[in-house]
Amino acid sequence: MRKEKQTPTEDLKAEAKSEADLEILQVRRVVAGNPNTPRQVLARLAEDKSASIRRAVAENPRTPVELLKKLVFDSDCEVRLAVAENANTPSETLALLACDNSADVRYGVAESPHMPEQILIDLAHDENPYIRCRALKTLQMLAPDLQARLKLLLAPPERLLGT
Repeated sequence: MRKEKQTPTEDLKAEAKSEADLEILQVRRVVAGNPNTPRQVLARLAEDKSASIRRAVAENPRTPVELLKKLVFDSDCEVRLAVAENANTPSETLALLACDNSADVRYGVAESPHMPEQILIDLAHDENPYIRCRALKTLQMLAPDLQARLKLLLAPPERLLGT
């Protein structure tokens, strides 16, 4: 389902106009991904023109929640996907990503084991069959005591009524 991601270096090479430009981009990407980078610097890098830099901010485990909430509206689907995969992203932000226009983003949400159960149940009804399947597989990884409840939640209404 998901397209193959380019490596961060490949992304940066595509954006760089010169060797010097590439070096500057690489330094900014390292700073954006460093858990020790100050919040103010992360805030500036979250607005960088380079999607690779913004994605590194979204991937950073120490990125403040308020920045993740802003990055959920980024124009680049890889940045939004990185927000979905960040374990610190709040549930209400994940719920927005579960409705993203990009199937790749929704698929990423569906395969994330830290996703709230209700979001995965919603994605198990997605129009895209790959996303539905991925959400169901992720739900199956949940604790066995949830499995019976999930069968009830996902069953068609007529089956529950015995008609």
